[in-house]
Amino acid sequence: ADPTSTPAALEAARRGLAAAVVDLRATADAAAGEWWQRALPQERVVLAEQAAHRTLAATVRRQGLLPDPGTTSMYTHTEGASP
Repeated sequence: ADPTSTPAALEAARRGLAAAVVDLRATADAAAGEWWQRALPQERVVLAEQAAHRTLAATVRRQGLLPDPGTTSMYTHTEGASP
């Protein structure tokens, strides 16, 4: 989503990307278990997942659901979340 996107468009894009990451992992896992099919290149799958997770984190921060990196407050701490 571009910087001028509406909150609804940003949320829709975030949900779509999250679903695509889940589908990518499921497809990679299924391909790895098929004896007759060549496995997907794991390094490319992992790099795509990492890029997607960074994009999701930036989107969530932009939506105000996570604090920006470097900000701390007893009201903005989110357990287990990392930039």
